[in-house]
Amino acid sequence: MHAEDWQVRPGALGPGTEVGSWRVVERLGVGGYGAVYRVEDMTRPGDFYALKLALRREDERAEREVHLLMTRGIHPNVVRLHASGRWPHPRTGYLYFVMDWVPGPALHTWVETVNPTARQLAETLGKVALALGALHDRSVLHRDFKPEHVLIREKDGEPMLLDFGVGRYAGADTVTTSVLPPATVHLLSPEAVRFLRTHHKRPGARYEARATDDLHALGVSLYRLVTGHWPFSPELPVDLLYLEMESVMPAAPADFNRRVPRALSDIILRLLAKKPEARFQSGHEVHAALVAAVALGHREEWERSLFEWEDALDEAGAARRRIRLPEGPTRSTTPAPRGLVLGPVLSQSRPHWRRPRAVPAPGSRGARRRGGLSPAVLVVALAVAGLGASAVSGWPLSPVVEEPVASLVAIVAGGPPEAVGHEVAREVEPSETAAAAAPPPAAPTPAAVAAPATLVEDEAPVKKKLATAPSIPATPRKTPGLGSVGKALCVGATSAALSCTSAPVRAEPPSESCPPGAEAAMEKLGIIVGNIHPVDFPGTRREYITVREGYTEVEVVGYWYKMKSPTRLRGRLIIGETRVYGRMTEALTPDGERIPVCMQLLGNDKNRGFIRQPGGGPDTARVFSVGSVRAVDRFE
Repeated sequence: MHAEDWQVRPGALGPGTEVGSWRVVERLGVGGYGAVYRVEDMTRPGDFYALKLALRREDERAEREVHLLMTRGIHPNVVRLHASGRWPHPRTGYLYFVMDWVPGPALHTWVETVNPTARQLAETLGKVALALGALHDRSVLHRDFKPEHVLIREKDGEPMLLDFGVGRYAGADTVTTSVLPPATVHLLSPEAVRFLRTHHKRPGARYEARATDDLHALGVSLYRLVTGHWPFSPELPVDLLYLEMESVMPAAPADFNRRVPRALSDIILRLLAKKPEARFQSGHEVHAALVAAVALGHREEWERSLFEWEDALDEAGAARRRIRLPEGPTRSTTPAPRGLVLGPVLSQSRPHWRRPRAVPAPGSRGARRRGGLSPAVLVVALAVAGLGASAVSGWPLSPVVEEPVASLVAIVAGGPPEAVGHEVAREVEPSETAAAAAPPPAAPTPAAVAAPATLVEDEAPVKKKLATAPSIPATPRKTPGLGSVGKALCVGATSAALSCTSAPVRAEPPSESCPPGAEAAMEKLGIIVGNIHPVDFPGTRREYITVREGYTEVEVVGYWYKMKSPTRLRGRLIIGETRVYGRMTEALTPDGERIPVCMQLLGNDKNRGFIRQPGGGPDTARVFSVGSVRAVDRFE
């Protein structure tokens, strides 16, 4: 360790700190690889820039980003590089580089606050597509394109593409060892997901991204911008999410947001095609398609705003205007296999930041609209038909992010957080118009016919003494390889192909590897293998609660070394004969940062798993709501 490391904290520089000839004004954000600051040029007071400072001295990723911006990233709609150096020592210090500071909102925030017309959005995204096309022509891939990585410059409305922290160009050295490069999971292309499924156990296997991966991410982002919803919900369990991304085509945006021109909707669906050869092959093609759609379309449909306005009150009680988001898509364009009998969808976890949505009265227009086949039901249908069952058996159950990236998790209707005038996004309050997560069914009664499954919300108040942990469909013990899909099949399917009547075997869970990069990410937080810290289930007290097998969240009590408070740990519960085992694979910080971790739940006796108490059902158990987690290098 260098001597000055004791005094230098590159992720926590205070205002007035001098880095080379730049004076820190404020910290804009910090991610897994670097911290971004707004700085003032001391030689020209009043000129402000964005300075990105690596968190590690020998950071090949930062060096690659500097080289990319300096040699191949020059474009009017790409953030410019002005200077680079090392600090505090010119040879051995941390690498920093100075870029344009772009005052203005992130792309999704611009859409939600300005509510542009379809033509304005097409013109803006056309410029972004041209920028991607120019980069691809120079063999540069962004590999983490999403709405918060595009800022709309205040002075002229120009879109500026930024954050090439995981970008790559031809001839660049590989700096990661995972199957997939660090990425945002729900923006991956179907071919990347397919490669992960078939190669995640093969040492040395690496997916080679192409231009069509960036263009697919552009399509996912466009879908989110014109509907307010992601085509593939990041709230799904990872195995279900992967299967949906690989096999299910989302509903057309124009089918549930009638203000979206059909031609724009078709362009988005083409960008989301499951086969890369069916997509646009370059950003130039996307731009040309958008120009033609606007030129040949009816003027009135392109000149109306993307969303309707509605009146609302802010937290202070003042009147304000906000956009009204359409109901989320309930029907996929992927048909269910013939002869399949479907039942209700099991409940999904509702994030704590979402506002509950009122339940439509039976037979009402809202109830009928929500009665379509949801993507989750169709994923189940595909699995029964043999389209996905074998695939799920090989899924890694942890996200593919190798290390925490300098970008934050989506929080508004599945959307990314706000980024204003800088590279790293800030957390924002959720939009009051955001849709709630998929609600639980009123009763899990198998359907008698292949009719659309109706999603019904339970609005009964939560009682503290009966508080339950967030749940996701449990993993049936007698159906190896189906993961979260298996339980959903057992609830709704009466197909003879599946036998769901046997009592689950409550053996101890098998050994399992940690998520890629988890141990290194924990060490950055000061947490090493063997460390123990108290946790509890969110919203509970020191009490006995009922938990369900499957996805869960627990909350870290207070601060744990560098882990911020309150941080939630995400993972899954596995119910055994005498204990409930928990394997936590991801930490969600209050900033929205998602960090891979490898931690096991411990009971109050400090042994692996919470102690089961009397009570519970086939897939539920009674446990005490307070326990601990231990950092591990492998789940045993």
